[in-house]
Amino acid sequence: MPAPYLLDTTVLLHWTRDSRQAQVIEANFQLSSSTLRPLICEVSLGEMLAFSMSRQWGAQKQKRLLDIERNAVIVDISDRRVRQAYAELSTLAQAEGWSLFHGKNDLWVGAAARAAEAHLLTMDADFLPLRGRAGWLVTVLDERSGLPRP
Repeated sequence: MPAPYLLDTTVLLHWTRDSRQAQVIEANFQLSSSTLRPLICEVSLGEMLAFSMSRQWGAQKQKRLLDIERNAVIVDISDRRVRQAYAELSTLAQAEGWSLFHGKNDLWVGAAARAAEAHLLTMDADFLPLRGRAGWLVTVLDERSGLPRP
């Protein structure tokens, strides 16, 4: 059985906006039609809410974000497995000198994906070092096109 997708904040932003990139992502990953509901780390929901407030989103975008939240599975960072994955990822990122170590929200998103054994979809290049690493399923998408980066 394929792994569910966990959507990083960058992907959620495009999905909420129903941007051209979101349409490309949908065409490639069939997020809406999959029998597996997408996963979202609760940290990303906080980031999205802060972004929507700072940009003073209108009712339509707010409703779209709420619909996405209702149709996704939210990964709770208080879960012991997520905390353990956070500690492991933070230690690895710090030891390797990855910029991911400095993005604490990114560490939580990565940890949520790892704990849920999910395929992380992101547009954040800080996750590039995790691609192809044992135990990780990560696709980093191009911000402009929405297509997987080489």
